Amino acid sequence: MAYILRTHVKKKYLFYGLQSVYGIGPFLSQQICKRLGFKMTFLVKDLTDEQLFQISQCVEELGIPLKGELQRQLKQNLDKLLTLKTIRGVRRRQGLPVRGQRTHTNARTPKKLRFLKK
Repeated sequence: MAYILRTHVKKKYLFYGLQSVYGIGPFLSQQICKRLGFKMTFLVKDLTDEQLFQISQCVEELGIPLKGELQRQLKQNLDKLLTLKTIRGVRRRQGLPVRGQRTHTNARTPKKLRFLKK
């Protein structure tokens, strides 16, 4: 098991192992592998310390927000919606569906939890 970008990677292949890092999906994982010259079937256990360093340098060059920074950005965006009192922010605070789904027959759980919160 390797430790890539402050995350324990339990996957066998590097392509899938990079996806276990919060903020890296299939596309970014593929970009990182191509940029560093790794094949899709490169094993995580075969990584050297120098290659681990190269991976972290590549992520910094791409300017990808990871883990705490990404979570902080998402929270700031949600707080901004709440302070502007947009429909999305109000519905999110109430625990109701945000994107126009019906609530008459669906979304029972959020409606139940809304009354329990008060």
